[in-house]
Parts: sequence; C-alpha cells; structure tokens
Amino acid sequence: IEAVTAAAEVAAPPRALAELGMRSGPVGLVAAILAVAGAELRNLLASPGVYLFGALILLQTLGSSLVAVGPFQTEVLITPGAAAVQAMGFLSALGCLLLMFYTAESVEREGATGLAPISFSTPARTASLLFGKALANSAIGVLMALATYLGCAIAILIQGRLAPDPRPFLLVWGLLLVPTFLVWTCFILAVQSASGQRYVTYGVGLGVICLTLYLQLTDNLNWVGNWALWGVARWSDMGTLELDRKALVLSRILALGLAGLFTVIAVQAFGRRQADAIGTIHRLQPGPLWRRALRLAPFALVPLVAGAALQVAVDGGFQGKGFEKKERDYWKQNLATWKDAPQPAIADVDLDLRLEPGRRWLSDRGSYELLNDHDAAIERFALTGGPHWKKVSWTLNGKPWKPDNRSGLYVFNLPAPLPPGGRARVGFQLEGVFPPGITKNGGGLQEFVLPSGVVLTSFTPTFAPVVGYMEEIGRKKDENDYESRVYPDDFYKGRTEVAFGAGHPFTTRIAVTGPADFTFNSVGVKESERVAGGRRTVVWRSDYPVRLFNVVGGRWAVRRGQGTAIYYHPGHSYNVAAMSGALDAARRWYSEWFKPFPWRELKLSEFPNLASYAQGFPTDITFSEGIGFLTKSDVETDAVFTVTAHESAHQWWGNLLTPGKGPGGNLLSEGMAHFSTALLTEQVKGPQGRMEFLKRIEENYGQSRRADAERPLVRVDGSHDGDQTVTYDKGGWVFWMMYEQLGRERTLAGLRKFIADWGNGPDYPVLQDFTAAMRPFASAPAAYDDFVRQWFHQVVVPEYRLSDARAARGPGAEPWKVTVRVKNAGTGRMPVEVAAVRGDRFTTKGKPDPAYRDARRTVVLGAGEERTVEIPCSFQPSQVIVDPDVKVLQLRRKAAIARL
Repeated sequence: IEAVTAAAEVAAPPRALAELGMRSGPVGLVAAILAVAGAELRNLLASPGVYLFGALILLQTLGSSLVAVGPFQTEVLITPGAAAVQAMGFLSALGCLLLMFYTAESVEREGATGLAPISFSTPARTASLLFGKALANSAIGVLMALATYLGCAIAILIQGRLAPDPRPFLLVWGLLLVPTFLVWTCFILAVQSASGQRYVTYGVGLGVICLTLYLQLTDNLNWVGNWALWGVARWSDMGTLELDRKALVLSRILALGLAGLFTVIAVQAFGRRQADAIGTIHRLQPGPLWRRALRLAPFALVPLVAGAALQVAVDGGFQGKGFEKKERDYWKQNLATWKDAPQPAIADVDLDLRLEPGRRWLSDRGSYELLNDHDAAIERFALTGGPHWKKVSWTLNGKPWKPDNRSGLYVFNLPAPLPPGGRARVGFQLEGVFPPGITKNGGGLQEFVLPSGVVLTSFTPTFAPVVGYMEEIGRKKDENDYESRVYPDDFYKGRTEVAFGAGHPFTTRIAVTGPADFTFNSVGVKESERVAGGRRTVVWRSDYPVRLFNVVGGRWAVRRGQGTAIYYHPGHSYNVAAMSGALDAARRWYSEWFKPFPWRELKLSEFPNLASYAQGFPTDITFSEGIGFLTKSDVETDAVFTVTAHESAHQWWGNLLTPGKGPGGNLLSEGMAHFSTALLTEQVKGPQGRMEFLKRIEENYGQSRRADAERPLVRVDGSHDGDQTVTYDKGGWVFWMMYEQLGRERTLAGLRKFIADWGNGPDYPVLQDFTAAMRPFASAPAAYDDFVRQWFHQVVVPEYRLSDARAARGPGAEPWKVTVRVKNAGTGRMPVEVAAVRGDRFTTKGKPDPAYRDARRTVVLGAGEERTVEIPCSFQPSQVIVDPDVKVLQLRRKAAIARL
C-alpha cells in the first residue's frame, strides 16, 4: 500500500490532499489548489515537450525580431514595449495549443496511470484538483512567456541600442496574456470534464481556435469574441495602451470571469466516480439540468456583465454600428448629387482650436473664406462635418445660418449665386470627443487626441470641415464599393482638378490652446505663444500660401538645425542627429534644384505609433515613432536619411507642385519624392548611397509588382493591387532614368520651370503634362519620345542574363579580354553598360576602394535579344556585372552577375 501511495504522488499527492481536505474554509481550498498545482507542475517540467516547445518559441522570437523590417526594407529598432506587443500574438497562439494538449493530458493522467481510485477518493474538493491543474498549466504558459522574453532580450542586445527592460513585458503579458492562458486552460478543463474524452477536447479546442482565426481574418470579430487578444494592441513609448484601455480592462475582466465559470462547470461535470447509464439519464432530465444551470448563474454574472458592457462600448465606438450607420447614411444620401459637384476653393483659414488630450476633447471656432475659382457661378456648396461633432453652429458672411444637414454633409443654398471670382466667409463652431469610444477590435488610428499626443489633419473632418463631398466616407469593400472611374485618354486636356488638398493656395491663422506641458505645431511660422493658468496658447500663421494644414502636439524635446527643427519624444534620441542632417540637406539642395523654400522654417514632429506613416504637410512634417525615429540604418543603406529625404521632398512635390486628379497624378508626388531622395542621397552620401537606395526600391518593385495586371504609369490611379509599388518604386526609377537620359542640368532646369508653370493651378498636372513640359529640354527629341513611349505609356522592364563568361589573355596593350553572352530576358530597350571588374568598388565604410578596377562596354538589347560582348581589360578581371552604376531599372539584378 505504501509503495502504491508513493507512486500515486507522482500524479497527485493523496496523503497531502487527505490532510488538506479535512481543513475547512478558504485556507484549506487554497492550500489544496497549491498542492495539486505543485505536483502537476513537477510532472509537466519532467516532460521533454515543454523544453522543445520553449526552444522553438525562442528561435521563432529571435528570428521575427531580428528580421523585422520598416521603410525601404530596412531593419527597425526593437524597443521592449514593441517587442512585447509584437510577440504577444505568436506567443498566445502557440501557448494555447501547448496548453490544450497538456491540460487534457493532465486530466487524463490519473485514469491512464490507474491511480484515479486513490487520488479521487481523498477528501480534497474537486475544485482543488481541477483548478490546481489549471494553475499548473497556466504556469507552463508563463514559462513559455519567459522563453519568449529571453528571445526578445537577446534580439534587443544584438541590436545594441537599447536595454531589454522587463517592465513593458510584465505589463503587456502579465495583464493581457496571463488571463488568456487562464481562461483557455479552464475552458479545456470544462470540455474535458464534460466529455471525458481527450480527442473530443482536442477537436473542440482546435475548432474554437480556427473559428476565432476565421472571424479575425474576415473582419467579423470584435473585442467580445477576441478572447486571445490577437492583433489588438499597438505599443507606443509615448503613452501606454491609451486608445483602447477601457476595452482591454473589460476584456480581461470578461476572461477572468469566464475562467471562473468554466472552472465551476468543470467541477460539476467532473466524475470522480464511474458513471452508470441510469445516473446519466437522470442528470440529463430537465429538472436536474435547470437546477445545475441555476447554480451556475451567480458565476455567469461577471462575464455576462463584462461582455455586455464591452459590446455596448464597441457599438458606441467610432467603428461601431452607430457611427457606421451615420457614415452609410452620408454615402447613401449624397453620392449621386454631390460626388462631382463643383465646389469653391479655400482662400483663407482662421481657426481657434482648444484641446484637452486627457479626455480626448476638442473644440473649434473658425471660418473659411471661400473663392469661386470656376468659370460659372455657384448656387450652392457643401461642407463635410465629422460624425463626432456636437453643438455645431454656422454663419455665412457674418450672419447666423442654418445649412441643410444631409447626414453630415452641410449644404449651403446661397441667397444669391456666387459669381466667378466671388468670395464668401463661412464660420463654424463645434466640439466633440475624438476618437469617441473604442475600436471595434483593436488596431491603430491615423488621427487622434490622446494624453500622449495629438494628430489632426485637414484631410478629414476631425476638427474642421472639409469642402465638398468625401467619396471615402461610408464606402465599404464588398458591400457598396464600386469600380474606379475609367478616364478617357485625353482626360488631362483642359482643366484638371487637384488630386488632394485645396484647389487654390490659401493663407492660414491657426491658434491652438491646450495643456501647458504640450508643444503644438502647425503650418507656417509661430506668431505668438503664451502660458497662463496651466494652459498654453500658440498662434501659427502661414508666411506663404498652403493647400493643406494640420495640428500636431506632444511632450517633446527639440533639436534645431539650419532653418529646421525636429520635435521628438525625449526617449527617442537615437536617430535625431541623422534626421536633422537630412532635413538640413533637403532644405538646402531641394531649394537649389527645384524652387527656393518659401517658408521660414521646416519642422518635423513625432507622434505616437498608433499608425506607421509619415506625412509632409507644408512646413510641418509628421513622423510616427515607428518611422525614422526607430529605424536602424546599415552600412549600405542609411534608412533614416532616406525616409527623411522622401518626406522632405513633399514640400516641393505635393505642396509647391500639387498633382492633378486622375491616373498618373500621384506619381508626381510619390514617384518624384523617391527620385528626389535618390538625387539627395548621391549629393550627400555619394554614389554608393544612391545606388543602394535604388537597388532597395528596385528589389521591392520586383517582389511586389503584379506582373499579370500591371498598367502603364499614365494609367496608374492607386485602385489596383500592385499600384503602390509602381507609384513609388517604379515611378522613382523612371524619373531617375529620365534624369540620366536628359542630363543633370537639363533635367533640373526642366523641373524648375515645371514647378513655376504648374504650381499655382487652377489646371493641375498629371504625367502627360509633365512629359510634354520636359520635352523642350531634351537634346535628342526622338530618343526622348521613345523613352516616354516605353516607360510611361507601356509596361516594360528589362531582365538581363549572362552566359558563357570567360576571360583570356590577349595580345597587345590590353593583356586580358572578357567574352560574355548577354540576353535581355525581359522587355524594353535600353542602353546598358556591361563591366568586367576586379575587387570591391567600395570599402566597408562606403568609400571608393582604390584597388577597384573595371572596363566597360555599352549594349542595347530589345526584348528577347542577345549578343556576345567583348571587353578588353588592362587587368585580370574576377567577374562581369550588368549596369555597374545602377542606372537602368531591371528585374533580378543579382542574377545579372557572372563569376570568371
């Protein structure tokens, strides 16, 4: 008997349980739970699967952290908080799978080892047995979390810029992940106890995971059903989980309440005696079932209340049913009438904005001076308001006015038509909470007023109205979406409306009042600033007309350069010096190449990483903390420089020259910004920097393009898959090749004239206007026309292949001769250099290597053509390279190299 009892203690300590079971009250219950948990934990730690699983998690964490990429496919700096959030989904998914198998096996262990009669006959309560098992298995989840933290810490130490601070991990995983493990373990216990079959438990558990994943991928999941918190959290070092803090708290209360309910269900369903058929039939009768349900009711109260409160919060949030209906009504009521209706342009903006970030509150009182810049009179116009606006009032030319409110589109029927060149002043006053409530299922947000920062733009009616109807509001994919407009070939002839922003440059005065510890930036120059009563008021006035405006605020440190300033979170100083240098260089060289910078100062402001993007508003560039500030550069590619250079270029390509609305228009903003980045990189960083930048965007284009559906540049409007990489990467490359074809001085002269001629509207340019404007600067018009026909009006991409490469000694002055077969396996026809080289062109520090040698020949190959190229050399070459200076866009550049 003693031997059997000793063996039984491997599964559960019956002697200890017998003693603990005699104790009454909470102390005995807790002691029994801990005893069972300790025994179970010893068994689990003896299993090799735990260590194998931990090693796999460690390797996966290291891999995903070290290969995380940001802009231009470059490595990003991993902060502890970002690492904790990034790893949480992966850890939750794998941890739940592990816990499902181990929990089911732990319940089966007594029966499988034949020790059930001993363990189950002790006086210990069933709750102690089951909850102790759940606690032990949850502890295994915690051990997996420790393995994941180890992987994250190693990755952070390898990067060598930050310390692996454990506090964000304790916060994120301790408060968010541990309840997930606990509720999942208790759910598996309940299913196993009710079914008595481990394979039924596996089927139900896998079914729940698959269903949750399916609902997540189809956007049919919200906070109530997202028990694992997959994809919900976004970390910012500037503020901890601010956007959805209420949802996170309610979700974890719901999880803990469900854990208690599942434990009670498991206790009631768990059979410590062998069931008989008659007893099972009696238990399934309505009376006993109702009595058991009533006994469960108090335990279901917490999850029911928490779940109901969470559902109400979701429905009332800015992605909930209420706001969705408002946006759908806006779309339904106004699309047919107002989609293409002519609207006046803004001539002047005057705003007095009050902000209280602590409660997400804003209030705005201001006015727009509107200008009829059309050839015909305007009888009415419309302004789009925000669905979160409250206490809205309007004036027209200084008098109170009540426009027709068409579901958020405020229509002004004028007492007299506004003639061409006529002006009207519209005043407005509003307040609201933004963002109102929580998200539907986590994620980020483009604009916000939060305790950690403020981002508001004129793109959307967050704090001021938008002129005209906004096509994006209320439009939902697969429900009321529609095909994009099909433009005729000559759509650009005549007047083309502006692609974004206002159709007429305007002046601004924007006063912002908020907490004294905040700094607030907007477009233009700071006219005044004062602090009184714990409130800061700053007034920004445009010193040169703009087409867009924004307001951004935060608790920043500031670094000033040569007519530039960077406002940044004090904990993110890693890249500020490099960004400041890039900003200074951009202002200097872009002013010389394109047009003198007309504003007094160029600012760059950081905002919390609720969305990873950067925007180049006039004088006030905004960067998410995940863009630039946490980008890691390498020897080959200075990603910090390139990101800053690209966004700075939008001061010229996007602001001083705003593209027209239609296919090819946006390439004059994003494609030209990429081209400008290449030009500035070569100017400041040298040839290697420019070459590596072009290689990066070329590689991204090759990987991201949709070869079967790619359209010519003049047809790209952003509506098709693959349009983004064509707009940015291919567009930037084509502009660079045009630069090479025209020559530096001719290209820059053409760009300066293009901005001067097209910068002020009212006819805004697209690619056809651009290529026509640049043609007079071509020294060989026929070659220029062929280039434009290929690269702008067709889809061509060369792909060069080398074969039969060999080097042999030759007679005479050139002792070596290289012979190689070159084929264009792609499309297009471009002159390209083929070089026989020896050594590396650049040192590890990016400087030209004096030992490098090359000899070149130029070849012109059309689609499918091939030719044998002979290259005399005065040195013994080691390899042959196509396009050594990176001047021709091509696919699979790395394959266009042959070793000798």
